[in-house]
Formats: sequence, structure tokens, C-alpha cells
Amino acid sequence: MKSLKLLALVVSLSLVLFACAPPKIDPMSMQVTPADTEQVNIPQICMAQYESKKISVAVLPFTNNTTFGKMEGVNTNIQGEATRTHTSAGVAGVVAAPGAVGIGYAGASKTNVKYSKDINTFYRQISPQLGEFAQSAVEDTIVNIGGVNVFSRAQMEKILQEQGFQMNVADPNTVAQFGKIAGVSYVITGTVDNINAKYVPKSDTNTGNVWVNLALTVGKSMVDGWNVTTDMTVQLIDVSTGQILLSKKVSGRELGGTQPGFNPELVVTAAKKAMQESVDDIKPVFSEHFSAKAYINQLRGNKSAAMVSMGRKDGIKPGDKLEAYEFLEVQDFMTKKSNCTKSKIPVELIVSDQVDESTSWVVVEGEPNSKMRLKLGTLVKRAPMSGQSVIKKLW
Repeated sequence: MKSLKLLALVVSLSLVLFACAPPKIDPMSMQVTPADTEQVNIPQICMAQYESKKISVAVLPFTNNTTFGKMEGVNTNIQGEATRTHTSAGVAGVVAAPGAVGIGYAGASKTNVKYSKDINTFYRQISPQLGEFAQSAVEDTIVNIGGVNVFSRAQMEKILQEQGFQMNVADPNTVAQFGKIAGVSYVITGTVDNINAKYVPKSDTNTGNVWVNLALTVGKSMVDGWNVTTDMTVQLIDVSTGQILLSKKVSGRELGGTQPGFNPELVVTAAKKAMQESVDDIKPVFSEHFSAKAYINQLRGNKSAAMVSMGRKDGIKPGDKLEAYEFLEVQDFMTKKSNCTKSKIPVELIVSDQVDESTSWVVVEGEPNSKMRLKLGTLVKRAPMSGQSVIKKLW
């Protein structure tokens, strides 16, 4: 049964890979119908909903709360008989490995070896810089989300030097103070909370059935060797108030080599890759918060395609999904005060292969009655983005 599940997983992943291509359209070949020329009527009280201001954000180095700081790596190779005793000073579950000759260790670990023949040992300094790496990973993700101006590290360092500012990234008030000096609206920072490494030994996958063997091989490739997992916390701080608006915990997993000997460099490399992939999980909440707004400039094909007023400069890419909204002015029954309410039109706008710097063409999918609610001037914004893909989580 387990083998059949793994085989089904391989088939499912193949289908996912073939289903991810963005739609291709030729908008100029589509006719403009009378329905395509209808214009939206925007209540005056709702005009503010169309305002779109690009926000400035600074991403600061993360605090490294793991035991993987600066380390001295030691590898010992022994020729002949050996007896080894390995002790570790509370490394938060960092290492779980078979007791094998030739294993390396890092930081607070100590190994005593009694040997009867030759022994070769070499040392090296390891500086993972996990906080800086987390900062870089989050920067890349925020830039790709679009809708924000990301404060560069060079600008950050210049302000710190000129102002003589002492940064404490663990204190939201200090972070907010820096943000005010830098002139940004939000600051993103956080912590690298934990890195665990556990060794999973190899096992035989030969069952005599070629398809079952394939499924087992794929399944085992996901877990054989050093399984490295990471935990991070990413926070969004409002500079004007010092309030933490969002706090998102993300986790990642990666393989750090298949040999039983513990190699700190391989584990750190795997941890960084796991961190890079785990940061994708901030996309749903951060893309919602920084969502760029636009509107429909043109409709074609009886509202089967639309041109919207955002493109590459807003982080829009083929395959992205957008949402459309309509507005209504409503008077409160008791206070008689007018308010603007909005509702999402139940259609899906999928960005096609036609993306320019400031515009893009989308394919409209939905029920005919819902599609008819789209008009020139209809407000659109990017739908919340997805987090880590199934493939990234598995590998």
C-alpha cells in the first residue's frame, strides 16, 4: 500500500508540472463587443479605494537564535581500530547520527578517540551568517511580491554610520526608530529559531517490480541522508507606531548529504536552502498586505479578456491571479452616514503571456453572468500568492 501511494505521488507531481503553464492569448484578434465598452460608475465616497501608493520597506538582519554561530569544524579520519566517546552540550537537537568513525562535530561537541593506528585531523572555521542570509532571502521574496520599494542594504549601512545608530533588531521600538530615520513605512525583521539535523540511513528498494522500485526510489530520495529542518519567525513592524502587524512562523526542510559522517558545512548549506524555500510561506499574508491595485483599461471578446493597468514594474508575472471588485455606497440605517462597501466579483483573472512594463492582459474565467459584471474601470488587485509548492516541501 505504501508503494502504491508513492507511485501515485510521482504521477500527481508530473500532472502538476504540466498544469502550471500560463495562458497564451492574442488580444488584438478578439472583437470589441458593445458589452466590452461598458464603464463602471464609481461612487464619490469610494474613489479613495483606487488610490495606490507604493510603500517603502526596509528588511533588517535576523537574530540568529540557533547554536549555529561561528564554529570550528573538526573532521577525524582513523585507519585501524578505534573506540570513540561523543558528548554534546545541549545543541537543541542539532545532531542525531549513527556512531561511525570519521564523523565531524561542531561548536560545543567534544569527541575522545582511543586509537591503535594512524589518525588524521583537520580544523576549519565556519561562519554561517544565518541572520544575514535570512535577511537576503526575505528581501528577494518581498521584491518579487511587488507593490513595494525595498530599502537597499547600502542605504541602510549609510544611515547607521551617519547617525551613529546602534541597531537592536530584537527590540521593535528600536527598529521603528530606525525606520523613521530611514523614511520607510514598514520594517521587516525576525529570528532564525532552530536548525535540526537528523540522519536517516539508506534502505534497500529492490522489490522485483520496476514500477514499485521507481516509486520507492523517489520516496526514499526525499528522506535518505541528513534531514535538515529549519524554523524562522518573520515580523512586519509599522514604523509609525512600533506595532508588530504581522508575525509569521515558517519551516523548511532539505537534505544535507547522504554520508553518515556529520559535516557542518553541508548541514549549514542545506539549512540555508531550506530557509530560502520556507520564506515562500510569507507570500500569502505579505502579498495581501502589500497588494498592488489597478483597474481594467480595456475588455475584449465579450469580456473574455481584459487589459489591466499593472505589469512587470508591479511584480506581475504570467500565471499570476488577480481579483476584481465592485463598490456600492450604502447609508447606515441608524446614523444615516454613507459608507463605501466593496464585494469581490466571483471571477478569476489569470495573467497571460502578454505582460508589459505597466500593463498586462488577463484571461477572464467564471460564469457568464459574473463576467458581465466586469466593466472598464473595475478595480483589480493581485490575489494572495501561494506559499511553498508541494515539490519544494517534499524535496
